[in-house]
Amino acid sequence: MNTAFDELAQKAVLVVEDNYALASELASKLTATGIKIVGPAPSVERALQYIEDSQIEVAILDINLGGTMVFPVADALAKRNIPFFFATGYSRDVVPPRFADRIFVEKPLDTSAIYAALSDCRTSTAKSSGGQKNLVLSALSLRENDLIRPLLKQVQLIQGEVLEKQFGEITTVSFIESGTVSLVASSLDGSQVEVGLIGREGVTGTGLLEGDWRTPYNLVVQTEGTAQRIDIDSFLRLTQRAPQLRSLSSTFSRTLAIQMGYTALANGRYSIEQRLARLLLMLDDRSESQVLLLTHEDMSSMLGVRRSGVTGVLPILEGEKLIRSVRGKVIVLDREGLILKANGSYGIPEAEYERLMGFSLRGSENVRRAHNQSRPHFYSPQIPGRDSRS
Repeated sequence: MNTAFDELAQKAVLVVEDNYALASELASKLTATGIKIVGPAPSVERALQYIEDSQIEVAILDINLGGTMVFPVADALAKRNIPFFFATGYSRDVVPPRFADRIFVEKPLDTSAIYAALSDCRTSTAKSSGGQKNLVLSALSLRENDLIRPLLKQVQLIQGEVLEKQFGEITTVSFIESGTVSLVASSLDGSQVEVGLIGREGVTGTGLLEGDWRTPYNLVVQTEGTAQRIDIDSFLRLTQRAPQLRSLSSTFSRTLAIQMGYTALANGRYSIEQRLARLLLMLDDRSESQVLLLTHEDMSSMLGVRRSGVTGVLPILEGEKLIRSVRGKVIVLDREGLILKANGSYGIPEAEYERLMGFSLRGSENVRRAHNQSRPHFYSPQIPGRDSRS
């Protein structure tokens, strides 16, 4: 037994395993070393109860418990800052990105591997945003944050700047800290419309992890801000050593595709008034302030409508005291009212982001500012009929 493992003696270790014989054998071996066993727990419900009732210091988790994935248990442990690792026959591909950097011990279980994982996982679970404003970077483990930090360079995002040119080769990846960038689709005849929006919740360079170095869109800075930038060679090499970074970046690409699909739905089936409410909510999600720096021209460009359409709708939202519009600015006064005004066009991509990424798109500070609670609220969307189309 090594010194690091000796430190675990008399500590409470939760064993979550639905195979009775395997769980009993593991518990017996750990008990013989002086470790106190909590469980074993054969189900998610039982494990959650042990977490509530016991003083647990480390946990060992099987991933599949009688057909139910163990991730609610992992979430409960993570919220309490209790270190854990997976002892499983599954690969990392099945776990949500928030757990991609956790230690894996493959079945059949080797005793020495379990001992090493118990010693190591106490330090590997530490999270540190390191002052990172980008939500993807702030979600990385301390180890992966240390790996990527020296490779990042902070840059200013200037309104109108083209970060990626349609059909061009992607050369850098940007983790947005503040401001927003728009994915703009351009047709053969030159017609353009915004199809996606990225703020501090995400990262550019979608498609790189699938081997696609070109982009079918123009990626344009919509509102100025800052970003942490890395060249793609360094980024791709790093993802081989940083599974959580790879998983989070890949999953963000999935959430962006969902957002783009619902933008197409909004463009085709919702009125300008509803779409503007949705746009303001999306920008508010990505802003640290209720004050959005937007001109009528900006809003009309993002919605793909004439400026007169925006000019006609803004007084309606102001009259309902949902916003206040002053020169070059829109101030969000009633976020919940805007959600209702959006009439179901807002909410699904935002909820899917949280489900897939494991944290709120708005960030904890924004959520507290808007709702005084730790999680955002989304109204259940109702798809409107054709009569809602303008």
